[in-house]
Amino acid sequence: MNNAEKIALLEGLLFLVGDEGIMLDEICEVLELEPNEVTLLLTELEKEYQQNTRRGFIITKFAKKYRLTTKKEYYSFYLKLANNKFESKLSQAALETLAIIAYRGPISKPEIEDLRGVNSDNVIHKLKARELIKEVGKSEIAGKPMNYQVTEEFLKVFKLSSLSELPELQETKLEDDEELFK
Repeated sequence: MNNAEKIALLEGLLFLVGDEGIMLDEICEVLELEPNEVTLLLTELEKEYQQNTRRGFIITKFAKKYRLTTKKEYYSFYLKLANNKFESKLSQAALETLAIIAYRGPISKPEIEDLRGVNSDNVIHKLKARELIKEVGKSEIAGKPMNYQVTEEFLKVFKLSSLSELPELQETKLEDDEELFK
C-alpha cells in the first residue's frame, strides 16, 4: 500500500469516528502500521488540510485522540445548517423518547430502551444536541449509566412553564389473558 492510500485510509478512519475521536494505538491497529509511521501520516494530512484552501477540515488532538473538525473560518456557514436542522421537526422516535424522559425523568438510557424496546443511542444524542435533554448524574442501576431529564429549552419549545402542565397519562388496563385469547 502506498503513502497516498494510507493517508486516504487514515482520513476515512477520522471521518468514521466522528466527534468521538480515535487514539494513536487504535489507528495503528486498524491500519497495521507502527506508531511513528502513523504519526508521520497524521502530520502530512494535517499539513494538507492547513495549506489547502479547498479543504474544510483540520485535524485536532484532544485527550490523546485525533478527530476531524471543521475550519473556524467557515463557522458562519456551518451555523446556518445547524440552525436549519434544529428547526426541523422531531422524529416519532425523538418524540417518544422525549415523552418518556419528560414523564419519567430523571431516567437512564437502559430504562428508556427497556420502555421503547429499541436502541436509543442516536435519538438521545440528537436530543442532547438540540438541548432538549441533559445529563443529570448517574443512575443507581447496574453499571451506573447516565440519567437524563428534559431542559428549559424543552419547556420553551413545547410552550410549558413547568412539567406539571404536561397532560396526565391515561392508565391502560390490560384484559385478562383468558379474555384476549377467546
